[in-house]
Amino acid sequence: MTNALAATRTHPALRALLRNSWVLGVWLLLGALLLWYTTLIPVFGPFQITSITKNSLPLVYLAIGQAIIVIAGGIDLSLGALLLLSNVIAARFMEGQPVGVVAAIGLALIVGIALLNALTGYIINLSGVPDIVVTLATSYIWSGLALWILPSPGGGTAPEMRWLFTGSPSGIGGSYWPPLLMMLIPGLLVALWARTSRPGLTLYATGSNRTAAQLAGLNVRRAKILAYAIGGAMAALAGLAMVAITGTGDPRFAVGASATLNSVAAVVLGGIALTGGVGNVFGVVATGVTLIMLNPILIAMGVNSNNAQVIQGVLIAGVMMVGGLSAVLRERRS
Repeated sequence: MTNALAATRTHPALRALLRNSWVLGVWLLLGALLLWYTTLIPVFGPFQITSITKNSLPLVYLAIGQAIIVIAGGIDLSLGALLLLSNVIAARFMEGQPVGVVAAIGLALIVGIALLNALTGYIINLSGVPDIVVTLATSYIWSGLALWILPSPGGGTAPEMRWLFTGSPSGIGGSYWPPLLMMLIPGLLVALWARTSRPGLTLYATGSNRTAAQLAGLNVRRAKILAYAIGGAMAALAGLAMVAITGTGDPRFAVGASATLNSVAAVVLGGIALTGGVGNVFGVVATGVTLIMLNPILIAMGVNSNNAQVIQGVLIAGVMMVGGLSAVLRERRS
């Protein structure tokens, strides 16, 4: 038994498998849900795959951004409001513009909102006020600004932008490859960056033990600012995905609040400890899709839509409790 345990600890592949067992588990869960869904509806094909992938994009992007911030030891309750801000700015200024201008606006939004959220991280460092308090305050600021820019749903974007996120210039039907790639590529890039680069590893060290990281010579203040900048960039990308999917901007506060709460749920379900320093970003890609799929699966089972919301909430709470318990057990073992 001891020799087998020693072999497990020394074999790189087995160590990697054990370290990422939760991530593997959530991806297997997503696969099982997809297989189950195919048995609940009369036809399952490219249209359904496209619908699932494109509708999951905003939550997946938001969950990736939230994951990076949580890993660094923080939490951002303003990401949903930043999604709204990006969404309404894009819809307001992209409507009727050629594709070159639309692309420039999109890039400017990603950079601009990344810098805006980096400022939030800087304020948290400077003031020492808990992240949850500062980001709750900024969420109202960004939501109010979004409502000022676009008082009611409207605006639009270029067909090319819609194709990029939905696989169709009209946002209806189309190929599932563009939205699938737009989901997997950012998730893989951010996950690899966080696990292999020095700044990414600094985020893990900061979230795990800020004092120890500081004593080791790591710039924990810069790590926190960088985490919030990445979170802002992903929120901007989520806003762009929303305007591509719906074809309009939507400034409603409830949309942003729901998106924020779902991003936190996806982070916990993805195996990232809310205490920071633990988890793999790629897991939240699977949990983001899973959360989007729960409601249509319950409805396909014949559950009333109102009851489906209650059941979905109970399921999420139950799995989050399991995730929290597993994190506690991991800490005790370590």
